[in-house]
Amino acid sequence: MRKRALLCGFFAIPLILFNVLFFVIAGSVHPSSVWISFAWIQLAFVLLIATPWLARRTENGPVYKITLALISGTYCLVEFVIGMVVIALRPETVKWPVVAQVIPFCIYLFALLGDLLFIEFAADSDERHAAKEKAGKAEKAENAAPTEKEDKE
Repeated sequence: MRKRALLCGFFAIPLILFNVLFFVIAGSVHPSSVWISFAWIQLAFVLLIATPWLARRTENGPVYKITLALISGTYCLVEFVIGMVVIALRPETVKWPVVAQVIPFCIYLFALLGDLLFIEFAADSDERHAAKEKAGKAEKAENAAPTEKEDKE
């Protein structure tokens, strides 16, 4: 739990920095397109912060979490770049900023959910393999132990 909290704090630092800089430098009077981009950037950071809680706890959990972190980190970076372009351009219409941000979000969800499915299948396979190994070791130990008939002879 401590590692997750530290990771959460680590990923929250850029979010805090972005919010402070946004309001100090740009103020609070903006067109709708800027606020929409601001919200999408916030969502991307929150999803990045939530990533450590997505993977199932298994023996290979840290390995599985690497791909989740890469997917979420890439999405956060892409969303940040798109959002900053929209914020810099300050368009009056919200159509193209919304479309430009929904497309990467859908790609992100597809990649994330696909990876979570893979993790579930791999974790189930790891558990079955570990159970077979344990059963095999127990059988070997049982065969190696002398039986009561052998002891009497």
